Amino acid sequence: MALSSKKILNDKPLIFNLVLTNEDDRLDCSWFNPITEKKINFLKQKKINSRILITLKKIACVSGGKRLPKGTIFSEDSNIPYVRAKDVKSLIFDIDSVAKIPKSAHQVVQNYQLIQNDLVLTIVGTIGNVGLLDKKVAVCDFTENIARIRINNDLVLPKFLLHFLNSEYGKIQMEKFSVGSLQYKLSLKSCRNIQIYIPWFKNSFDIKEQKRILKHVHKIFEESEKKKNKSTSLIKEINNLIAKNIKLKIILGGSKFDIFKRSINNDSFSRLDVLFNHPLREKWLNEIKKYPFKKLKKLAKIQKRNNIGVSDFYRLVGLEQIDEKTGKIFKANEVDGLISKKILLKKGDILISKLQPEKGKVIMIDKTYDGCVGSSELVPLVIHSKEILPEYFWIILRSKYVLRQWEYELTGSSRMRIGKDEIYNTLIPLPSLTVQEKIIKEVNQKIKESDIFLSQSNELNKKAKEEFLTMLIK
Repeated sequence: MALSSKKILNDKPLIFNLVLTNEDDRLDCSWFNPITEKKINFLKQKKINSRILITLKKIACVSGGKRLPKGTIFSEDSNIPYVRAKDVKSLIFDIDSVAKIPKSAHQVVQNYQLIQNDLVLTIVGTIGNVGLLDKKVAVCDFTENIARIRINNDLVLPKFLLHFLNSEYGKIQMEKFSVGSLQYKLSLKSCRNIQIYIPWFKNSFDIKEQKRILKHVHKIFEESEKKKNKSTSLIKEINNLIAKNIKLKIILGGSKFDIFKRSINNDSFSRLDVLFNHPLREKWLNEIKKYPFKKLKKLAKIQKRNNIGVSDFYRLVGLEQIDEKTGKIFKANEVDGLISKKILLKKGDILISKLQPEKGKVIMIDKTYDGCVGSSELVPLVIHSKEILPEYFWIILRSKYVLRQWEYELTGSSRMRIGKDEIYNTLIPLPSLTVQEKIIKEVNQKIKESDIFLSQSNELNKKAKEEFLTMLIK
């Protein structure tokens, strides 16, 4: 556990040593990036008696999680949360929305637990997303792809450390320490060596000053979160908007994991798994068939494409760069090589994630990401029918009418996927082109309003981060 303030003060050195030594085994640009070194040197040379620069390991215990046993199936009926890197998207992450694991899997990973006021930091793939568990939990397991930061509360406040790690000075150090080519990694040892700039008064950590800084920026962060929630709620309204236009009831209630008995002697069954033959799935399909519809294969086809040319670098879109709430790509990483099969993204393509498509990772490629390469888990669809408009196709694929179908058609164990036949046999509600245009117009308006609130939220978040550093480094 973390040491006392007196012990820490006498334990030197407390600053980065950026001079090349015999221990340095890296000569890459990230390690000796002059911009990064300049910023860290700024903190080193900052002469403020009420501040101290110290490594994370002196104020917290940093440890890793554990991978689930092979073949583990997530269970909606369980109450045991399992936090993965994908769950760490906001500073205060929602423990209720993470995947749940069965008791048998928990027994294997039960020694790797999160408790209230633990911080988590993503250390594989997307590096540096940080979150705080602010709720009391009886049990909470976590993956090896995130680092758990358990602080000494007598030395530092959880939210203070959270905001520092999320600041410019926290992020640049994570970038400096990360290694890898296509998938970056941040070691636990490197996490422990992240430098923290923290209030210091009379040879002890100044909790009062930490509280003062947090109080100043709290209102800005709070307003940012309100704007973000408003943006999210507008996106959620889209399903009701679609239902109102095509007048097709959305069936609610019941769990796809409900136990049931049913004879499957009928030769028409192509699959024998429980989900596919669940009566709720049949009820859902029968409801859609009350409305004009066509199977997806009558409207679009899977595009086979392997013409990725040789290049000095590629703009790579992974599944983690797709926002499942909005169906948009928010980032493409530049990489200098491709070590696995990828697909070429072209403007106008509509892509479905084979991996857990029911989460809503369905995207339409615009000019921003035209020419990028994407994960082979993405299936590019090209419309070949004049009965459906591209934007409506994208909208309806992300609606509950389709996503609920896919819930019952997944195969696999812990990484559930959808197959080609299931994609082609998806039932697509097909209103007239006039109604499609109306839906597109109304949905685009919701998205536009949502984007405005999201932009305002991002600006407020940026302002709050700047204010935090201004008060800390003054």
